[in-house]
Amino acid sequence: MKAAYLNGPGGPEALIYGDLPDPKPGPGQVLVRMRATTVNHVDTVFRSGVRPYFKIVAPHVLGVEAAGEVAALGEGVTGFSVGERVVAGPKTGCYAELVLASADDVFKLPDSVSFEDGAGLGTTGPISWRSVVRVAQVQAGEAVLITAAASGTGSVMAQIAKACGAFVIGTAGGKRKLDMVRALGVDAVIDHYEEDVAARIKEITGGRGIDAAIDATCSGPLFNAMLEALRPGGRLAIYGNMASPELTMNVRAAFFKGLKLLGAQGGDPAQLKAELEQDTIGLMRLAADGKIKLAKDRIMPLSEAAEAHRLIGNHELLGKVILTA
Repeated sequence: MKAAYLNGPGGPEALIYGDLPDPKPGPGQVLVRMRATTVNHVDTVFRSGVRPYFKIVAPHVLGVEAAGEVAALGEGVTGFSVGERVVAGPKTGCYAELVLASADDVFKLPDSVSFEDGAGLGTTGPISWRSVVRVAQVQAGEAVLITAAASGTGSVMAQIAKACGAFVIGTAGGKRKLDMVRALGVDAVIDHYEEDVAARIKEITGGRGIDAAIDATCSGPLFNAMLEALRPGGRLAIYGNMASPELTMNVRAAFFKGLKLLGAQGGDPAQLKAELEQDTIGLMRLAADGKIKLAKDRIMPLSEAAEAHRLIGNHELLGKVILTA
């Protein structure tokens, strides 16, 4: 099979496009013929080698989500048939023509959802749903802030929050990204580079503030602006740390207002497994009904994975980069 793989950490140029042996499904596994996969920020982090807990064993194939057709089934796998359209989230190995995944990480893809949208929603979708619905517990009529709303994940979260009936404020940096966020149907936008975020939130909400915020940046100034803008008893759900794993936080703002800081990832494995299936089914239903659309910056062939990583690194993309095979 053709694949984009690493023999060691490095820049985008470390990605090699070439031939690797075809994988074979073992017991409990599904082999998927990849039609589309995505390039995510986490892929660039793993490629660079900056996370000490992630070790590259050559040849290593990146990619955490894919969509395609079932190519083969391992022993004991039921509920799928060869040729069936599916999405898979094996957490690695998706930059390849053939993707091996546990059957627990494979879900059916409705015919009305494209492979490109399915790939982008395969992993992004469930964490978006979990963050908005399960963790932040967004309710109809609430005011909610979504940071980095022009990103692949942030844009999906904004649409889920709107589907919940919330008043949604999205942050982004620069006119192009703000225009893209407006096009998602959010109620207001804030330029987190140029504007005073806390002041703008109070202006937009008539001084009331926000009931919940969902963040993946952990950027100190933006994080503290959210703490300031949250109403007493408000919720701040954190699903990533793109800016830094550490920040200086205004603790007084948190405890004097009784704010809830909530982690959106991790938990009891058995419970997470059951919730993942439920969340994926719910998300795909929204996608099939046209209530969620994946924001895509561009679609590229798998052979251009290195160039896709360069594009991700410049932070100018509007939505997902999709690789196809």
